[in-house]
Amino acid sequence: MMEIGIDIVEISRIEKMSNINTFLEKNFSKREIEYILQKNSSANTIAGIFACKEAFLKAVGIGLFAGIRLCEIEVLHQQNGKPYIEITPQINYYLQSINTSSISVSISHDGLYAIAECLLS
Repeated sequence: MMEIGIDIVEISRIEKMSNINTFLEKNFSKREIEYILQKNSSANTIAGIFACKEAFLKAVGIGLFAGIRLCEIEVLHQQNGKPYIEITPQINYYLQSINTSSISVSISHDGLYAIAECLLS
């Protein structure tokens, strides 16, 4: 079975946050935060990773409050910058529930928006 999810985030929403540190601590893993801090355009990076997390939830078919927290969906990057979702036991549980074992993600930025797509197969 194949499933797809897509999400878009307006980058200015991230830029306008009054307490970005609380948002990061609540929704991002330590490794994701380390990656974000290394980037010059951190708002773009935050928006892209956040969109990727939301796209994954949509592909799996669950909402934000259905038992998995956004910080448990860890979007990491290979040496070449290609994003991927770390398959933890929690993520694997949801993949098994929809009879899939592979996650492919893509993140893109253009002007005011970051968009991400997640394909489960």
